[in-house]
Amino acid sequence: MNSKCTVIFANDPELTSDLEAMELVFGKQKSFYLGRAMFFDTLTLCLSIPRTDTIVYYYPEESQQRYQQMLELYRREEVDKTIIKRIDSIKLLPQNGERMMSRIADAFENTFNMGYKRVTMIGAYGIPLDHNLLNASFVLLKENDVIIGPSFGGRYYLFGLSQPITNVFQGVHWESNDFYIRLNENIKHVGARVQELELSYEVYNPESLNQLISDIERWRSLGDERTAYHTEKCLRAIQENPA
Repeated sequence: MNSKCTVIFANDPELTSDLEAMELVFGKQKSFYLGRAMFFDTLTLCLSIPRTDTIVYYYPEESQQRYQQMLELYRREEVDKTIIKRIDSIKLLPQNGERMMSRIADAFENTFNMGYKRVTMIGAYGIPLDHNLLNASFVLLKENDVIIGPSFGGRYYLFGLSQPITNVFQGVHWESNDFYIRLNENIKHVGARVQELELSYEVYNPESLNQLISDIERWRSLGDERTAYHTEKCLRAIQENPA
């Protein structure tokens, strides 16, 4: 077991409302395919970080078999042999708790209880996150208690802890407009050393998807053929089969 762990906080794209805005454009089935492809790219991102374990906390609990099936499909569709070798090391665990923030707190506590010393958490659709930034987040956790990557939606795309101070999530509600303000107030209240990362985004709606498509074009123009590989492939299939 490594001392570092990346947690992917994954809500089943077929059973939750995470991609509800996408469904208005693509329909439910194609939105599921797109969500699955973005999850695959997030897996690739995490598995590319050396000497770091990956845990997928999934929701709801009855999605375990679907996530196992998705990992097997990912194994068949991934092209990087080094990444494929690491797929078996992925741990699949259910989220526990009534509300979003309680499930996040529980995931952090559970991961630290396993013996990990530095833990970062990202969402299943965090593919715009740069590989170097994710790697750097673990370096920053050597000197900080908390690292946080703010998102354009007023929440975060990455949250990392070097100790289980999950009380920073108390009284914070994921759906509230003052989410980021409340979270920062809690962090200051416990006296934690915090490092804020650059502003970025996750992909949950057509607007952020359009931003991702623009970023994919930029990455390809710079010779990067791997970032968002699975998502680009899925988008191409949707475009070729619009019906």
